[in-house]
Amino acid sequence: MYLIFDSYGTLMEMDDFYGRLQANFAKLGAHFPPDVIKTAAHVEMRHYMKGARLANCLESWNNLRRDCALTLENAIREQGYKIELPSESVMQVLSDSVVYQPFPGVKATLAGLRKRGLRLGVLSNWDFKLQNALEDAGLLPFFDFALSSAQAGSEKPARDFFEKGFALARRFQPNLKPRECFYIGDHYEKDVLGARRAGLSPLWLVRNARDLPSGEIHDASDDVPRLKSLRDLLRIFREKEATDEHG
Repeated sequence: MYLIFDSYGTLMEMDDFYGRLQANFAKLGAHFPPDVIKTAAHVEMRHYMKGARLANCLESWNNLRRDCALTLENAIREQGYKIELPSESVMQVLSDSVVYQPFPGVKATLAGLRKRGLRLGVLSNWDFKLQNALEDAGLLPFFDFALSSAQAGSEKPARDFFEKGFALARRFQPNLKPRECFYIGDHYEKDVLGARRAGLSPLWLVRNARDLPSGEIHDASDDVPRLKSLRDLLRIFREKEATDEHG
């Protein structure tokens, strides 16, 4: 068996992104109400997600940062607020506000899976700095590989993106079959359906409602195994091992 994870929304999230944005703007004398920050941040985040796959080197990543900063500025102005900071300052505010943290229990769960002899990887729609984000969150040492859409040149739910992740997993387990490779993610269309089309075994993480949900499509009729938290993985694979032992 091999486990491949989505990253954002599954392993980690941003730590108080809206509060950090508001505070960092305020340090430069630009004061905006929380609802204005939140609305503008949502616009910026969606813009980032659309452009992440193209940020495959430092130059293109910096271009995306500039575009995201401009998107944030415009979204604030469209709500009737003036923003008179240099574009470089807005870029810095945005960069300083993005701090990733693992969801509660994630590190302990990953450590428990590794202790059981399971190998782990990450496959995610992200720019070329996916490994940096995982390292900053203290998660990188748990994984054999971390492949982003920017590095692969395609993104979820494309079948070839999952196939590239599976090929990396087989470097560590050469006899691995697609159905023995589990993909864990929180987005039904991108994660569940995408993994299934590639022949992998999806596990759907359905957390409580999040501020900006990454999985808007929910098919109640789908019998895909669902997780309330990543801790459920320890139970699932403990039960699977017990079943295998008894034939």
